Amino acid sequence: MNFTWAEKYPEVHKMCTLFTLTELSNPLKYSYKSLPAFLQDGPQCGLVALAIYSGNPSTASVQSLLQTAKNEGFTNNGEMFSVQNMATLAQLSLKSTCVQVYSGLLNTKEIKELLLNGANLLVPYDTDKNNSPGLLNGHKAHWAIISGAVETESDFYIIARHGKAVNVAIWKLSDLSQSNAQLNEVGTYQKQPNINFKLPQGGIQGDMGLKL
Repeated sequence: MNFTWAEKYPEVHKMCTLFTLTELSNPLKYSYKSLPAFLQDGPQCGLVALAIYSGNPSTASVQSLLQTAKNEGFTNNGEMFSVQNMATLAQLSLKSTCVQVYSGLLNTKEIKELLLNGANLLVPYDTDKNNSPGLLNGHKAHWAIISGAVETESDFYIIARHGKAVNVAIWKLSDLSQSNAQLNEVGTYQKQPNINFKLPQGGIQGDMGLKL
């Protein structure tokens, strides 16, 4: 397996070969935008994902996003538990970028076409082992930025970055969709159990919450 299509994207080629992702060896279609890695410090995964999308993430850029989010009343510590608030923050910080909020399940023809046509997607989900999408009822809610998609004969995969790993992530869109759809309640932040999070009206399961 040589994954010829991914050779011009070293970070993607690395993961395909490292984990022998044979199902991605000969895709029908693919689209990918290379984004830099950046690790988060504290509960700032949404801010870091947004900074990564900007193409030049740094401590300064994340702090700038944090200050804007605080000024808007979206967060206390960097946590972003509202898709609507994240969209507003993106509009404020990415003035030349078209920002839209998608509502509904992710594993759809519409989302697949958008991703294959080069759209990027900020997505909240639950992190399981190796930070892959899990089903934990929202207790491990996290944000990722999708910057690529791969369609094969049997499935559809996305390529993403997030603030907990240096390497890109490659997941099935169906797994990410299921993970997003069950974000119902906030879990305890293990590093700071007594931290005070800013939650949207109705909680993360409500209309202003994390479900797309």
